[in-house]
Amino acid sequence: MRKNILFASFFIIFKLISFGQEAAQYNDFEIYTQDKNNKILIIPFENKMYASSVDSEIAAFNKIPYKEVKEEIKIGISAQILLTISNKIPAISMAHHKDSIAEVLNYIYNSIGLKYDQVKSKDTLIAKPRKTDLIKDKLNNFIKHTKQDLEKNNSKKENIQNGEIHTTSLTGERFMNVIIQNPNLLSELNEKYRTNYYLFINEFHIGRSLSVPENIYMKKREISTHYTVFNQTGIEVDAGVVKVQMPSDVLEIKKIENEYLSIIAGELCSFIPKPKIEKPSLLKEAEDNKNSKKQRKVIHGVLE
Repeated sequence: MRKNILFASFFIIFKLISFGQEAAQYNDFEIYTQDKNNKILIIPFENKMYASSVDSEIAAFNKIPYKEVKEEIKIGISAQILLTISNKIPAISMAHHKDSIAEVLNYIYNSIGLKYDQVKSKDTLIAKPRKTDLIKDKLNNFIKHTKQDLEKNNSKKENIQNGEIHTTSLTGERFMNVIIQNPNLLSELNEKYRTNYYLFINEFHIGRSLSVPENIYMKKREISTHYTVFNQTGIEVDAGVVKVQMPSDVLEIKKIENEYLSIIAGELCSFIPKPKIEKPSLLKEAEDNKNSKKQRKVIHGVLE
């Protein structure tokens, strides 16, 4: 009987230790803050969507295998995004997740498509329209398209030279965008991770060393990150490309992450809604501030 009790006690302790270890792993990739209404899933770039002209130099400088540079960058950009939003809303990084090397990421990649799109103005991105706005938009679009058709017809007449039609194409900055091809993807991710915003890192590129126009003796590389953000209904909340210039002689991987990827992360996170903090938390924060001020006065001898 005593042996059975000892065995049962040992089993319970073992399970508690195991649970604690699982919880510790869980906290490695999830940040939890006050806003319980929103949660972001960060999906890293697929390996084929990574290009760098400096990986061999980075690997040599940091004394790591060449193949590890890509993984370090993948985890680094996700880590910087987590740090940027840590005081706003909860987030999960798939690059840090235990499933990142399993079938979950492969399932995500097989459920999406990629295409080059023109970079959009922030004003054209998400806003849930009212019925009156929809009617106005339809009227405005009708007038706009009618005007465009007239201009198009006029331009065709003007561009006929010597019996040949000369056409011009629209030019503008483009980026790699994501298309969700699997209609069940976001609902399945929501069920698994309880997330309602999805930040896709679509493409990551570190360019060649080039001279700066204003100083031919100074060389820099351009780091560009293409991204798309969807809400739970599949509406594109934000999308585009963020670029940052980095001196060519910067090869320390932690410096790249902390000084340059952090700038990219800051821009990527501009879509994040303001956190909705509960009233009890606000009251506690105010009380803590009051107590800390009083404690400072005691320390400096203002109060006894």
